[in-house]
Amino acid sequence: MNSQLIQSASAAGCGLVFSGSGDAVFAALGASLAGRRALALPGSPVPLPDSRVGGGVVIALPGEGEAYPSLRAAFEASEQGDRPVAVPLEAGFAAETADFQPAKYRKQPERFVPGCERASMCPGCPYRAAFYLASKLWLRTIAGGGCSLLGAKRPFLALDAAWGRGTALAALAGFIAAMPEARRDTIAVCGTDEAGPDGLALLAQYGGVALLVGSGAVDAPEGVALRELDAYDVNGIEAALKSGLAGQGAELILCRGSCGARSPRLFKTDPNRCRRCGACGRLGCPAISGRSPVIDPGLCAGCGLCADVCRCSAIV
Repeated sequence: MNSQLIQSASAAGCGLVFSGSGDAVFAALGASLAGRRALALPGSPVPLPDSRVGGGVVIALPGEGEAYPSLRAAFEASEQGDRPVAVPLEAGFAAETADFQPAKYRKQPERFVPGCERASMCPGCPYRAAFYLASKLWLRTIAGGGCSLLGAKRPFLALDAAWGRGTALAALAGFIAAMPEARRDTIAVCGTDEAGPDGLALLAQYGGVALLVGSGAVDAPEGVALRELDAYDVNGIEAALKSGLAGQGAELILCRGSCGARSPRLFKTDPNRCRRCGACGRLGCPAISGRSPVIDPGLCAGCGLCADVCRCSAIV
């Protein structure tokens, strides 16, 4: 039955089929971000994600779904309704052809990133270096949920898409499957607790670089390279990112850090050295304020990122 579905999907202009788990749905959503039609075969009933999609996503579920005369009609309904469409896995669809032209990727974070109630990251947040670098290096970035959604806020404005906790790795894999050339400038950012085996398996299959932030353990499967760095080692993470994006296959960069961690160190600016270049301001740290930046000692968490990015050694 799956072979008939795949043949019908191929005739309808779908070149990507993801199967095996609920993460297949998010891989299909990642492919839709690249403007492709994708079919998901999760193998068991899954809730439809509340997500707007751009390229057409059809999910074949056992025993449930909407009635369409063909998969071509289902894909068209997905595109017109800006939503994923579910069809019954058991339905017998004829291979009805379609003249489908994949859309070019266009950054639309207002469509693909949910809102986040918090205004900014806390001082010392372990996600800060990841999103600072995503913004600095102009990387296309897919996130999961929780604190990673803060990458969409100013000054980073770094997120392209996010579909919730535990979805980033699968979505990155689907995006790269749909647009292989994106392997060199697209990453995922999520917590270490969001790196599940199904998402890791998809990443191993299609490749990609992911920054995993936090203090949890990650078991990298065969075929996935693993590096571990301090979450506040911005220069080390930048070098690892550039190396990983220039390579091939799948790579995880573990950025070790804990939420709320504070160092006994306190930093301050030397006004005689500061050239007001704004580099420290692009970290989005609440402890730093003013055009001639001042660091609030009551807010400073002592992470040292500001000193690392300062171009004139004015933060000590």
